[in-house]
Amino acid sequence: MSRTPTTKAAKAVKKRRRHKSAKDGDAAQDPRAARAAGRGESAAPAERPEPAVAGAPRGGQALPEAPAQDAAVEAVRIAEAAQAAFDTLYTRNAPALLRQVELLTGSMPLARHAVHRAFDLAWQRWPEVAVDPDPAGWIRAEAHHHALAPWQQLLPWFRTPPRERSPFQRLPRGTRHAVLLHDGLGLSLRRTAAESLATTSMTRRRIVRGREVLGEAAAVRLGDLLDEQPQPEFPAAMVRELSEQWLRIRTVGAVGATLLIALVTAVGLVFGPLSDRVAADRHPVGQRTSAPAP
Repeated sequence: MSRTPTTKAAKAVKKRRRHKSAKDGDAAQDPRAARAAGRGESAAPAERPEPAVAGAPRGGQALPEAPAQDAAVEAVRIAEAAQAAFDTLYTRNAPALLRQVELLTGSMPLARHAVHRAFDLAWQRWPEVAVDPDPAGWIRAEAHHHALAPWQQLLPWFRTPPRERSPFQRLPRGTRHAVLLHDGLGLSLRRTAAESLATTSMTRRRIVRGREVLGEAAAVRLGDLLDEQPQPEFPAAMVRELSEQWLRIRTVGAVGATLLIALVTAVGLVFGPLSDRVAADRHPVGQRTSAPAP
C-alpha cells in the first residue's frame, strides 16, 4: 500500500515539532543561550571578574598601608606620654630638690646646676628612668652626688665662703648627706646607706655624729628648712628642649672628634714610612761620617 502525500506531510510536521522541542529544551537549560537566541546573537561565555587583591583599591591606585599608619600613630602616642610623665615628675620634685641641694652645699647656683643636670640626664635616659621603681629617687641621687663632688667647690662661682656656711653645712659631706636623707627626708637607715654609697654601720655613725653636733632637734629644723621650696629656673618643656639640643651638640662633637682622629691616623700612616725612606736615603747604611778635625 503506497503512502499518500497527506501522510508524508504529517510526518514532516511532526519531525519539525520534535526538532523545535529539542531546541527549546536546550535554551531552557542555558538561560544565556535563550537570551542570545531571542536577540538573534550567538551565546558567548561570560567573563569572570578578576579576584580582588586585599588592600588594593579599584582603579589601580595604591592606598597607604594601614600598619605603617598605625605604627606612626603609636610612636606619637608613646612620645607624648613620655613627655607628660617627665613634665609631671619635674613639676613635683624640682622645687624640693633645689632646696635639698642648697642645704647640702650652701650655694643656690650650684643647686640649680646640679638639679638641671640631673633632669637633663634623666630625659636622655628616660626609658631607664621610666621603669625605675623610684624615678624621683634616681634623680635625687644624681643631683646630690653631683653637687657633693669635691671638685665642685674648686669652681669660684659655686664656692661658698666658710663664714657664710651654716652649722649643718660645716659638717663633712658624708655626714650632712646622711643626716639630710635620714632625718630630713625620713628615709630608712638601709635606704640612706644605699643612696649615700656607704655601709649601714658607717651611715649610723654619721647620723649619730651629726645629731651630736646639731642637737636632738636637728630633724625638726631640717624639716622646717625643707618646707621652703624655691621655684625652678626653667619650665619642664624647656628642660627637655635644652637636653635634646645638648645631646645633638655632643653627638656632632663626638663624630667630629672621631673623624679628626681618623684623619690624623691616616696622615701618620701615609707620611710616616715616607719620612723614614727619606731619612734612609740621606744616611745610607754603612756610610761613615768624617770625624771632625782635631
